[in-house]
Amino acid sequence: MVASETGAKTVDSGNGAKPRPAVERAREPSIGQLVSDVAAGLSSLVQHEIALAKAELRLEAQKAVAGIAGLAVAAAAGLMIVPLLSLAAVYALSEVMAGYWAALIVAGVWALIAGIAGLLGALRLRRVNPVPTQAIEAVKEDVRWVRDRKS
Repeated sequence: MVASETGAKTVDSGNGAKPRPAVERAREPSIGQLVSDVAAGLSSLVQHEIALAKAELRLEAQKAVAGIAGLAVAAAAGLMIVPLLSLAAVYALSEVMAGYWAALIVAGVWALIAGIAGLLGALRLRRVNPVPTQAIEAVKEDVRWVRDRKS
């Protein structure tokens, strides 16, 4: 360190360049500090990516619940209501036709209802995407960004 005309201490680089004040040099972050900052930034980035993946999976799970609920309603209707309504319909139809024809017609109607409800539930489940695509794309973009900065 060298004292300047003003009395401020400066750092002489020894190469003939104008010396910089020691205070200015102290403000520059060290390599260790820069590495620490990058590590903290990457840690924060990873935490945010994980939060995004969790949010995306939660949304997809809600879609799955809607489809499963539709299938559950179809199953409950098929197991609880069909026997009672079928019996009533068979008795009513047997007044105008043979009992076996009445039973076959009622069974066919309930088979059609169960098929439609099952198809609708299956279609809803097809819309569920269990892979967090937005989070994966964000991570890929982050990896590309880090690679570009290294180059």
